Amino acid sequence: MKHPVFSFEAELLTDAPFDHIVERLRAAPPQLFKSLRPLSRWAAPEVVADGVILRWTRTMAGAEESGELTLRPDPKGAHLRLEGRMKGWAGFLFFGLLRWRTDRLLDRFVEEL
Repeated sequence: MKHPVFSFEAELLTDAPFDHIVERLRAAPPQLFKSLRPLSRWAAPEVVADGVILRWTRTMAGAEESGELTLRPDPKGAHLRLEGRMKGWAGFLFFGLLRWRTDRLLDRFVEEL
């Protein structure tokens, strides 16, 4: 039986220096940032050739929630991209909650830096 999938994405180009953001993430895990705490269950930051990827995943009442926050350098500062999805029938109930928790998440994250 197929399961419905709900997804979202957000992008932000900020003038915050990329190196500063990466340094802050290395000094403290994502859970210590108030804006990132609602997503919970973060994996360790993964350094890739052109940036850093933070992934989260969890199961909530039969729905699988997962996503990633990608940070890449940009000539103007840093490019942030947030992608997430919720899979399962319970997603009908929880997708609104997921959107509520992630609304303006990138803006709030940059403010905390």
